[in-house]
Amino acid sequence: MLSEPRTISLLCELIHIPMKHTSEKLRDVYSRVCRSCGYENFIRTPAGARIERQEREGNGFSHLNFTGDRIQFTEDHVGMSVEQFAQKVSAVVCEAVEVLRIPVIVAQQATVRVTSSPNTLKSSAEFLARRMFRIGGEDLEVLGRPASVFGLRMVFPPTKEQPHGFNVRVEPYLRDPRSFYIENVGTIKVPIQTGSPEPVEQNIYQVSQFIVEKIIPFLSRYDRRDGYDKRDVEE
Repeated sequence: MLSEPRTISLLCELIHIPMKHTSEKLRDVYSRVCRSCGYENFIRTPAGARIERQEREGNGFSHLNFTGDRIQFTEDHVGMSVEQFAQKVSAVVCEAVEVLRIPVIVAQQATVRVTSSPNTLKSSAEFLARRMFRIGGEDLEVLGRPASVFGLRMVFPPTKEQPHGFNVRVEPYLRDPRSFYIENVGTIKVPIQTGSPEPVEQNIYQVSQFIVEKIIPFLSRYDRRDGYDKRDVEE
């Protein structure tokens, strides 16, 4: 079984009808969310504004971008849980749609990025090559140079019963080659009335739950010691 996933990055993009936001209104949004949601700086941009917070230690940051047709959230390496992120997005949306008079969110994209480690191999790249794709070193010799199986991509299109479309990426994590970098990008094209922002939170939860409840168990099916070459198994 793979290790418990650790969230490293969270993103959300809410798309609305094109609008022109004045600097005064954007500053009003900033004044409402800077304390309750932990933002510190307001920066005017050609397309709108960016509200941000830089972590005192490390390279983590929080960004909130407003453009003419969308609101973008990014929480990168700040130690925030999915639940905290969803609640933060909902809190900002409640303030922003009132000030900016956004009537409806026409689509939402949410991205959850986590890391997780296999228990039976020292390298996640070896895990993909030997366990999932059953590619041995001799199979790669025909290529004439060293090579590594680097990633897996899976697409789950929306259906009538499941309107969330998912795009999943699994790769070795560059900061820790033993671990997997797992990303799920969820796209939801169901309009959301801004008077009831609860679906915005629920959509974020579903993107995260798909990793925890589906992708991790799927990868874990290959994370066992029986039935494989003993040379591949960590002593």
